[in-house]
Amino acid sequence: MSSEVNSSPLHSHCQAFSLENNGTHPAEGELLELELYKRQRHQNLTQQLQQQVQLSKLINQISNEIRSTLDLEEILNSACRLLGQALKCSRASILVVEPDEEDSLTTMGEYNQGDYPSQLGSKIPFRDNPHLQALIAQPRALAVTRFLEFPGLTEQIREVAQGLQIRSMMALATRYQGKVNGIIGLHQCDREREWTPWEMELLEGVGSQLAIAINQAWLYSETRRQVEQESLLRLVTNQIRSTLDLQTILQTVVREVRHLLDTDRVVIYQFLDANWQGEVVVEEVISPWRSALGQMSQDNCFSAKYAQQYQGGRVRAIHNIFQAGLDPCHVNFLEQLQVKANLIVPIIIRSKLWGLLVAHECSAPRVWQAWETELLQKLADQAAIAIQQAQLYTQVQTAAVQSQAQAETLKATLEELQTTQMQLLQSEKLSSLGQMVAGVAHEINNAITFIHANLPYAQRYTTALNQAIALYEDCCPNPPEAIAELIAEQELSYVREDFPKLINSMEEGTKRIREIVLTLRNFSRLDEAERKSVDLHEGIESTLLILQHRVKTGVKIDKLYGELPSVECHAGQINQVFLNLLANALDAAGEKANITIQTWHEGDRVVVSIRDDGPGIPLELQERIFDPFFTTKEVGKGTGLGLSICYQIVVKGHKGRLQCCSQPGAGAEFRIVLPVSACQPTATD
Repeated sequence: MSSEVNSSPLHSHCQAFSLENNGTHPAEGELLELELYKRQRHQNLTQQLQQQVQLSKLINQISNEIRSTLDLEEILNSACRLLGQALKCSRASILVVEPDEEDSLTTMGEYNQGDYPSQLGSKIPFRDNPHLQALIAQPRALAVTRFLEFPGLTEQIREVAQGLQIRSMMALATRYQGKVNGIIGLHQCDREREWTPWEMELLEGVGSQLAIAINQAWLYSETRRQVEQESLLRLVTNQIRSTLDLQTILQTVVREVRHLLDTDRVVIYQFLDANWQGEVVVEEVISPWRSALGQMSQDNCFSAKYAQQYQGGRVRAIHNIFQAGLDPCHVNFLEQLQVKANLIVPIIIRSKLWGLLVAHECSAPRVWQAWETELLQKLADQAAIAIQQAQLYTQVQTAAVQSQAQAETLKATLEELQTTQMQLLQSEKLSSLGQMVAGVAHEINNAITFIHANLPYAQRYTTALNQAIALYEDCCPNPPEAIAELIAEQELSYVREDFPKLINSMEEGTKRIREIVLTLRNFSRLDEAERKSVDLHEGIESTLLILQHRVKTGVKIDKLYGELPSVECHAGQINQVFLNLLANALDAAGEKANITIQTWHEGDRVVVSIRDDGPGIPLELQERIFDPFFTTKEVGKGTGLGLSICYQIVVKGHKGRLQCCSQPGAGAEFRIVLPVSACQPTATD
């Protein structure tokens, strides 16, 4: 900044004026020239300052609009309106790259100042469009005074531009993490227009905000859709698991799938013999499409080759049966069923292909989305579990009728099946907690990352603005009255002093949030399906963070950590054990709890002790506390599965030991003993 001032004409004139004061007298013309230059310089600085203020004001206004809503169309329309009004252009449009269509742009926001044609909803492909290719290839805005003369425009694009009456254009590709996610286009339709550098700077400033807004809006939309799908999936799962009647289960599956995918027909095809012949056993179909019950047994095109592919987990999405390369006989068969597109996922039970879950689109071809395929796969997996349970239940009932002598064995089998089902539900709840924690941590991390990444730029902009203001004060120590009033009213000196401190505080805050996010991700450990060496202290700390809302005033937790080596284990499962035992300790000890967590190393094993000062566990009950469904809590406040699952994880899953030491009135202590190495089981006492 200082080098630019020293090389300016103003500096030369100031030097000349200084020499004149040292003994020489300038000519009257030179003084007049100096005065004129100083006025021009003052006007230029004032204009630049006004433009910067307007730029900051507009960007702040758009930022406020963005923060006020997560609705993408509302954000884009507001940004178009503010840009169009600020730059007085004929049309402002924003085109967005939709997640499922990355080879084209869709116009989702527009502001029109005149009676010009609208391009809302129109899709524009990237290919064969030199204007878009040039725009995407450069990081800055692209300004074209004579748009129809832009090199390389195809005749089709030229016709579109003429239809939209575009004469001059300025556009910018918005990028999030280096990837283009949209384009802002400003059109002048009534005349040819020379775009100024300040206007380009304004567009680029708005573009950086919009890039973040577009990404956040898509994330919000995707998260909301996933939440809705997970809720519906959980509802369907609960419904099909609430009964052991096979026909009811299958009918529930096809009904809910047709509703979730909003398609014309959904069927379940069951294979009935070794030659892969079968039939539709259940369906859900809407008018006017006819029923397909039993008809697929007539499809002679289904061969063992297809069956082997589906048994291997093949999922097939056919968007258009006439363009999918199907055998002519299979196309004819699908035509008889009025099918235009279908989505097929296998139902596999005990590694064997039981049947197919098929969605039919009869009215027109359909491009199946990735989430639809994923949802259908999940439902097919749940259906397979439910079918297996229903089959087991049927077998148990049949065996009970056939042989009274096997009644006790069959009863134990049924109880084991029910126990497995309840343990699965409880395990899913604990897994859902980990998924929720990881999902929340991921979303917070996404949001805080772009805030943290932009703080250095904010600091740089603060420094630049302070330098500009300082230069202005040097060049114009006596500012106009309006500017002086503004400086006094806004306490500009305090703002200049405090704003860098504010940025530093924000940076420290984002660092703290990122540390908390890392702790949450360490707890969930969803990406660690295999055993690996972990720090158990880290798992304990992340578990305490999850339970922080339950650690009320009066609860004291003492941590006596010893020196522990890394332990080979399933970190997520061990964290679930810590969570169950600590939650039980808090329940037992109450609001004035004293809980001690102690760890130590004994040879080839490590020990984690969790002790509370609650009422303790009677001796006659200690032998039963690890049994499924046994609980000492009141009815409705415990399932009796927490300690049972802990026992399964520690003893059967990790070849360790889970011990309970308690005396009535003296609290309870649970010890988790784990081998350091996965191949080294813990010795028995």
